[in-house]
Amino acid sequence: MFLVNLIGFIFVLGLVIVIHELGHFLLAKRAGILCHEFALGMGPILISKKIGETRYSIRAFPIGGFVSMAGEEVQSSLVKVGDYVLTEMKADLITKISVVDAKNLEATQVVSVNLTGASTDLELNGIKVLPEALVSIGGKEIQIAPLERSFGSKTLFERFLTIFAGPFMNFVLAFIIFVIIGFIAGFPVLDKAEIGSLNPNLPAAAVLEVGDEITAVNGQPTPNWAAFTSAIRKDISIRQFELSGIREGEVFTTSLTPRLFFYSVGFNSHPETTDEVRIGSVVDGTLADQAGFLENDVIIRINQQPIDTWSDLIDRLEANQTGQLMTFTVLRNNLERTLEIRPYEKAILDTQSVPAVDVFIGVSPPTEFRFFESFRSGALSVVGASRLIFDTISLLFNSSQVGVGDLAGPIGIFTLTSDALAQGLVVFLNWIGLLSVNLGILNLLPIPALDGGRLVFLAYEGVTRRKVNPRVENYLHLMMFFLLIGFFIFIAFNDILRLFN
Repeated sequence: MFLVNLIGFIFVLGLVIVIHELGHFLLAKRAGILCHEFALGMGPILISKKIGETRYSIRAFPIGGFVSMAGEEVQSSLVKVGDYVLTEMKADLITKISVVDAKNLEATQVVSVNLTGASTDLELNGIKVLPEALVSIGGKEIQIAPLERSFGSKTLFERFLTIFAGPFMNFVLAFIIFVIIGFIAGFPVLDKAEIGSLNPNLPAAAVLEVGDEITAVNGQPTPNWAAFTSAIRKDISIRQFELSGIREGEVFTTSLTPRLFFYSVGFNSHPETTDEVRIGSVVDGTLADQAGFLENDVIIRINQQPIDTWSDLIDRLEANQTGQLMTFTVLRNNLERTLEIRPYEKAILDTQSVPAVDVFIGVSPPTEFRFFESFRSGALSVVGASRLIFDTISLLFNSSQVGVGDLAGPIGIFTLTSDALAQGLVVFLNWIGLLSVNLGILNLLPIPALDGGRLVFLAYEGVTRRKVNPRVENYLHLMMFFLLIGFFIFIAFNDILRLFN
């Protein structure tokens, strides 16, 4: 299973990174910019192959990727006056320059050189140099970049498109994936309260069948799915539902005990008890799990105030919207125990579009294929995923319960990818779409070393009609790059702590 999860992780991360870098690469090629390397991953090269003028490589650490474009960063000249070189000629043009040790008796010392001007001006010691000439330094070959092939020589609009294309491709990928989800999952038929599927782990599976049409809940008519869900949620503290419906043309009635999910803490109601506030399962890793709650605990007090009914518990948790510390007294094996928990703030739950408490019986409506609706849904899903990410970023600054230590790095992404794989194709695809939107938005943040930072410098140039000092821009990018690496190491360390916790 670990191998399957690892392959899934590599596929997901590789896909969103390759699509991102492909956006940069294609627009750079379209603008005529020389691309030295297209790399997936960072660190030492594992596999590489040069095709045309670009080297395609896979590097050791799957934490990113890059397209190395000529002139994107300030570099010293590949060959300088005073160097000793060997040259290869063709038709009176230098085709290759090899920088060698001064002790090489065949070497020539460089007295004049221009390898970065216009193609017609390239020369070394007065001899013209081919615009596609290679320079070999320490066994590594790199193609020289005439001025018209460099990133900086292109128009402002061409440079903008080249940088923006990376994040944009992530949004395109997410849109395509969300459309595919629409094709696979279909769209709910809501004009009547017909049961399309049942969750085997929830109470409806024991008393309802696929195809049943529910006509009333607790005496309230349910002519469509909206009326059905409204009746279920009318009073979520009700522990016994009476359902009326039609099955194969015959009228039937049945009852069931709904399940309550307490998202703000992480446990649910016990499926077999209604007359006491007994906890069912406690979700691993949640606040309730960390606080020490166990299945079959009976909640009898909160902050020394009695909890006699599920309605009491629901009211207390829904009222705690700011995450205030709560002291629970539970009965466990006929002994009272005190447990403390700080429920999630309402703002945190809102980012996940869940209430503090919700009710489920485990039914879904039938679905049908709708071609054009899939495209509309795909666009709305991209917007929704973007809003989710911005809301999460906002929580980093506005919530006392969320901090940078809660962010996930590669190890956290591996865990989330494994969870998504375990839940089926649709959930896995949805996770890829969300991750792709996440990468696109994070790269658009106005931070040096990210695409957004480069776009800010281009915007400055567009407004002032003058370029930022290339050395200053390069220094800011480099400084922020090292800060981001440090931040990444911090996140990875927290990933490891969570893994062992």
